[in-house]
Amino acid sequence: MSRLVGLRFIPADLVTHWEALKDLPDAVLERAVTLAGKTRVHYPTPYELRQDADSGRGAAEPVEEDRGVALDVPFNIHVPETQTTLSVSRTWTYYCDGCSDTGWLSMWCGEDQPPPRPWHESTACSLACTHPPHEWVRRCACHETNPALLRKRERQQRYAARQTAKYTSA
Repeated sequence: MSRLVGLRFIPADLVTHWEALKDLPDAVLERAVTLAGKTRVHYPTPYELRQDADSGRGAAEPVEEDRGVALDVPFNIHVPETQTTLSVSRTWTYYCDGCSDTGWLSMWCGEDQPPPRPWHESTACSLACTHPPHEWVRRCACHETNPALLRKRERQQRYAARQTAKYTSA
């Protein structure tokens, strides 16, 4: 907590803070204090530190495996709109190249116009579509089996369980 002394309105004592935060593991409280130091102007209340602890818990989640592959020959891409040059030295390997691990395929409905993007598959959104040409999405075949999507859903379920427990135990 002493790392926050540079913030405005430091309380006279921290008894309330310690009583309200004593159930947090040291590592979680330390991440919350670090986040508060980076994002707050005023000394945080115990409630605000708990919010920071909740948002900082993602750091304790398992780290996603690195599926990047180093390129033999890096290359540069110039972005004219921003006058910047990006150096590309790695590519990413997806479990599913069709949906790029999102679980959704981008489709194009419009027989009279070619798809505007090379990744659009040209398929009508329904048998009797009368709309102008448009993009639409459908579930990818990998939606239920893709390891990246399974991990994402597990993280979301753990987060929902934590939030539910937080509000039902009060």
